[in-house]
Amino acid sequence: MLLNEAHQLNWIHDLYRLAQSDLLANKTNELFESILQHIVQGFHADTGSLALRQEEGGALTIVAGIGLPAECIGSAIAHGNGIIGWVVENGKPLLLKGDVVGDPRFCRPTRREQTPVPSSALCWPLQLDNRIIGALSVNRIIGVLSVNSLDEQAGYTEADLEFGCVLVNLITLVIDNANLHHEKQQRIEQYAETNEHYMQVNQRLQTTLDKLQKVQHQLIQSEKMASVGQLAAGVAHEINNPIGYINSNLTALKNYIDNLLALVEIYEKAEATSDDTEQLAHIKAFKQKIDLEYLKTDVLDLLEESQEGTTRVKKIIQDLKDFSHLGGDDDWQWTNLHAGLESTLNIANNEIKYKAQIIKEFGDLPEVRCLPHQLNQVFMNLLINAAHAIEKEGIITLRTGTENDYAWVEISDTGKGIAPEHQSKIFDPFFTTKPVGKGTGLGLSVSYAIIKKHQGEIQLTSQLGQGTTFRIILPIAGAIIENA
Repeated sequence: MLLNEAHQLNWIHDLYRLAQSDLLANKTNELFESILQHIVQGFHADTGSLALRQEEGGALTIVAGIGLPAECIGSAIAHGNGIIGWVVENGKPLLLKGDVVGDPRFCRPTRREQTPVPSSALCWPLQLDNRIIGALSVNRIIGVLSVNSLDEQAGYTEADLEFGCVLVNLITLVIDNANLHHEKQQRIEQYAETNEHYMQVNQRLQTTLDKLQKVQHQLIQSEKMASVGQLAAGVAHEINNPIGYINSNLTALKNYIDNLLALVEIYEKAEATSDDTEQLAHIKAFKQKIDLEYLKTDVLDLLEESQEGTTRVKKIIQDLKDFSHLGGDDDWQWTNLHAGLESTLNIANNEIKYKAQIIKEFGDLPEVRCLPHQLNQVFMNLLINAAHAIEKEGIITLRTGTENDYAWVEISDTGKGIAPEHQSKIFDPFFTTKPVGKGTGLGLSVSYAIIKKHQGEIQLTSQLGQGTTFRIILPIAGAIIENA
């Protein structure tokens, strides 16, 4: 018989509390065992078993057992096989008294005892939304001492069966909640895995997009430089000829004027010995009219400025040539970049020594396969720019090092820096932040093209009022395709 009424209430309350326990989260096997143990104790049973379907129409499997061999747990039950199989197939609760093994309704796959043991069993189908998700059974041996009393056990009654029908509804809800919790946990884990996968995919896409944008910028820059390079080559060729003979003519003209001024000086000495007062008066009046003393100094200044102007035009033409041809006569060779930096510093010394202190932070640098004269041109452009960026006094720092298969060179200054809106244009041909007449705007364009020819990178970091750093990154083994 069941517990008394007060104990029944406590027992049902404990079963309800079991439904609220944390076992629902991720310990379903322990939950099933706890439910079965609770029912077995409440019905004074000797054995019990709980079988469930993992999915609708699927196999029926024992998920918990008390008093059963360990190998039974996890085994499948066919329709009509044993009490549980019969109940699930027929969808009806079952009360049995007597020898269950000998009941002709069941084909129970257990060893028959020589002397049948009279037993009594209860078995209930677990129904949810008009579908059977499993079954619960308890069994006691009739005529032996009860576990909880000294009285001999009697068989189960119809009242026990009906009371159990009420309880199994609660048990079904507990099991369904456990399955829902388990399914939710699986979905959360799947979502986390899927979300992580999408985050990785998104990160890869973003990296690819960044690379595409970088390549696009390089292609645009290369296209700009190719177009301007063709224009520069034509302009340089067209200007070079006339400026050549203008410069030559100015040189000859200076010689002529030097001679004429020497002749004037001889005539002035001859004036002191001349007796022709009228002629001397006429000469003196004309000298005053043309301001000969000023003319003698100013004409030489004009010639010097003109020659300086032609020299500057020649420098622009040379820059245009360098921009369009990029030193075509240079050869690929293994070179010590430190030596190139040192020689370039010597050449640019006059531009730097009065404005900046040079600090060298050289690392261990292997020889690099490159076009050394062109790289020296890059070093020269960056060093001159660094010196020009320093208004009074400052520091220019040279750093070198390696990373993987690449060598890098940094040239930093403590100058005025480059405004953010100008940084994206700094490598554009003819763009310059220097005052009019102070730069052609080709130095960094030429440098950019040279580094790209080496299949390297030139990076800019700058902040107004703090200075600028250019980093040159070169493959140590040289460009894959070497076009001199």
